[in-house]
Amino acid sequence: GGAGASTMLSLSLLIYTLSELRDLARNGILNDPIQSTRVLQMPLPLETALDVIKGEREMLLEVLSDGRHGSTLSALEGLRMDSENKKARTAANATGGGKKSDANNNEEAVQTAQDEQTMSDMFTGWMDSWNGCLAGGFSFDEVFCGGDLGKVDGGMIGCGSGGNGGNNNTKIKEEGSILYTMGDKNANEELVYAVGINHVEERITVVFRGSVTKADFMTDAKISMIHVSEPSTTASFNNISNSIAQSTTIGIHQGFYDYLFSSKSGKPSKYEEIMSHVQHLFNESSNRRKQYKLYVTGHSLGGALATLFGYFAASSASDVPLPVTIVSVASPRVGNLNFARSFTEMESQGKIRHLRIANHKDPVTLGPTVSSKKMLSLGMKTFSPLGYLALKATGNEGGDEEVYYHTGIKMKLRSDVTAVGSSRCELSYSGASILVGSRPTQAEDKEDLSSLAESSRKKSSMPSPKSSMSSADIPMVSYHYGESYSERMALVEKDLVGMTLNRVYKEEAR
Repeated sequence: GGAGASTMLSLSLLIYTLSELRDLARNGILNDPIQSTRVLQMPLPLETALDVIKGEREMLLEVLSDGRHGSTLSALEGLRMDSENKKARTAANATGGGKKSDANNNEEAVQTAQDEQTMSDMFTGWMDSWNGCLAGGFSFDEVFCGGDLGKVDGGMIGCGSGGNGGNNNTKIKEEGSILYTMGDKNANEELVYAVGINHVEERITVVFRGSVTKADFMTDAKISMIHVSEPSTTASFNNISNSIAQSTTIGIHQGFYDYLFSSKSGKPSKYEEIMSHVQHLFNESSNRRKQYKLYVTGHSLGGALATLFGYFAASSASDVPLPVTIVSVASPRVGNLNFARSFTEMESQGKIRHLRIANHKDPVTLGPTVSSKKMLSLGMKTFSPLGYLALKATGNEGGDEEVYYHTGIKMKLRSDVTAVGSSRCELSYSGASILVGSRPTQAEDKEDLSSLAESSRKKSSMPSPKSSMSSADIPMVSYHYGESYSERMALVEKDLVGMTLNRVYKEEAR
């Protein structure tokens, strides 16, 4: 299980560097502008993009170290750490096999020598290692959704037939992975995404970048909730009350929704733009709708956008083959209880799967808890009872429909196991209580929220530095960065070997 999850993690971090490289190419800030501008031409073999990154190593590191590219630099460091960890594991397997047969040890030793040659340089190592992953060339089915297919409440959570196990690496390098398009021309004002395809793995992959620009962070901060019609109005849970089952609206984070669905000057929304690329790829060949699958991923803001995109894509059965698989990394909450219930129903019908990777104590994954409307109401109730009564009298106090909830299978990663009964990787299903007809709670985050509150108290009691506000002033923000996720994923990969996403759904959603 770790290989598939770590690959998706690396995929969600890789887009930071690719978008930065393309921006440098557009502005002519490259050591080899003639060769490096090749990254602006689409479709683009990913191998070519990685070669350009190797050639522009020094320039990238210089630009990313200016103090304004923390997320991208951290993502790059996280990918480097992936490469280093893979080298260490390969070497350990070759030299410390113990009871392994001589044949196996010789095989691994040969593989180690090959890997050492390929990844002699740490920076270029991860690029070679992840050649193909952005365009969908990863073995996620073999690890997290392979093996026996499981039913969740009568709905088949199926996997694509495309993947031939770990023997695909050679084919991927021979046939190449293609970056079909990348939406980053107006990165300072709009979301950034990439769409790729790999014919060996039979994947079409959409990747969203996390927060980098002012527009990204303004989107994160817009925590008001927009209530829209549920895209799939086939609510049928017997255990859900009639009032909820008959509801046709869902609440979604205003910022995330607008970023994906708003249209300006008559242009199509980003959702429509991306979906047109996805549909084009599926329609290029008659066999793709039968054999290819859609995967969506992203880190931080990218994880939230991946969740929304995957949800709406899976609601349109005629647009893409099902199930749609989402792997979000460090994602904040996206919608309210009705959204969570609708999402859970689609999981039970086999339309969607969601693996939500979250670091223990990552503050971004703990919020938002309530919308700005609800927050105002709670503040008024505490500090201005008369103002609260006025809100309540006008129906603006904000009820349960203004509370945020998570979705999917949560993979919680810890850096240590000092807590009694804890493990480095904990799996839980956000929709478990919904399946049995009860209201979900935010209890799963209680420990992390307590840690965040304690960290905030310690910060407030410390004297403020004279320098301007930095990331160090935000409690536990380091746990949100890509390198922290890469470090923790490396610690649990061995424990996840052989685990499948289907099996997790079967065990956690019963």
